[in-house]
Amino acid sequence: MPHTMNELLLIGLNHKVAPVEVRERLAFTPDHIRDALPRLIERLAYVGAEAVILSTCNRTELYLCAAELDQAEAVAQDFLAAHGRLSPAELKAVLYFKRGAEAAQHALRVAAGLDSLVAGENEILGQVKAASELAHAAGTTGPILSALFRSAIEVGKRVRTETDLGRTALSAATVVVDLAEEMFGSLQQRTALLIGAGKMSSITARALVKAGLRCVLVANRTFERAQKLAYEVGGRVVHFDALEDSLIDADIVICSTGAPHVVLHGEAVERALQARSERPMLIVDLAVPRDADPQIGLLPNVRLIDIDDLESIVHVKRPLTVEVRAQAEAIVAAGLAEFDRWRESRSSAPTIRALQAKARTIYRHEIDRTLRKLTDLTPEQQRAVEIMGEAIASKLLRDPILLLKQPPPTMTRAEWVGVIETVFGLN
Repeated sequence: MPHTMNELLLIGLNHKVAPVEVRERLAFTPDHIRDALPRLIERLAYVGAEAVILSTCNRTELYLCAAELDQAEAVAQDFLAAHGRLSPAELKAVLYFKRGAEAAQHALRVAAGLDSLVAGENEILGQVKAASELAHAAGTTGPILSALFRSAIEVGKRVRTETDLGRTALSAATVVVDLAEEMFGSLQQRTALLIGAGKMSSITARALVKAGLRCVLVANRTFERAQKLAYEVGGRVVHFDALEDSLIDADIVICSTGAPHVVLHGEAVERALQARSERPMLIVDLAVPRDADPQIGLLPNVRLIDIDDLESIVHVKRPLTVEVRAQAEAIVAAGLAEFDRWRESRSSAPTIRALQAKARTIYRHEIDRTLRKLTDLTPEQQRAVEIMGEAIASKLLRDPILLLKQPPPTMTRAEWVGVIETVFGLN
């Protein structure tokens, strides 16, 4: 009996294949994702299609589950091209495509932190969980992607608790501290200005304070969020409109807003440098889209680091050991095998339903024929005959269903399902 199974498809780009100039055009905010997911499902035009969008500073990935993968791939490419206002050729040059087990493995490696700019960084696990929750709230997940993301989150947790990859608690913030200490030495007499009061700003501020930073200034368009973060890190709030004045005091500037446009302009930094007697300034732009005007990097006494610059720095300063990577990859492999077993068991479900339906048809036909001959039976006796027929059919199917779930070692599950379908006339 032929039946169509939905398959996994991943289309995406990350820091390895696309520069920040491209990634920022394809980034999605949570609000964008809430709006985009239903439209994406509608364009897939297939009952039972599933979709999750994972968008971080370093990646934008569409996880899809559909029956016609070629069609879904074309829809997803058009969808991303329209979102990023890129031509199909520009987009395709930076995309990667993965299907089936390869797509599932990629999701697990992402959650484990093995595909991150800073290997083992902890933020990605929360971002994977948030992407799954957004899709669930939008009604665009089903059994396959829900199971995949549950597996990914579980693998991510195991990697962080069972290997040194998690115990080192690496993040972009750790690298920022390294850069600041390399440029200024001790941070005890230094001031940092945080532009943005989100999670990345909070993590970076805490890392800097732990390293001995003297003063933290926090600027955010929502003043209450700035107040909250300033209180948590022992800093001081500055009004967003007074950003330029605060630049004069800042030795370190951390940009991490969700703005779709530049918020730190070259002219403002240039004026601040003049007012601070050309004292050096480190500006780290962790945002995608970028917060800082790239031209700032051309100014004297300024070191501008964007999210892509961090990658080359990380590879030199904090390489991942072969042993730790192998341990993490082994956990990913175990998680993938478990997910594959679950998917394979699901592939038997249509055949099991067909077996049960055929058995019901047969016993219903035979019972009806028998009851027509036994006209003197009471309603209770008729029901007893019906129950007996149902019980016989159920017991006869028990062994075939158990066998269906356990293919012999010499056959694939698909081959074994085909044999059962042929034997029971389900083709």
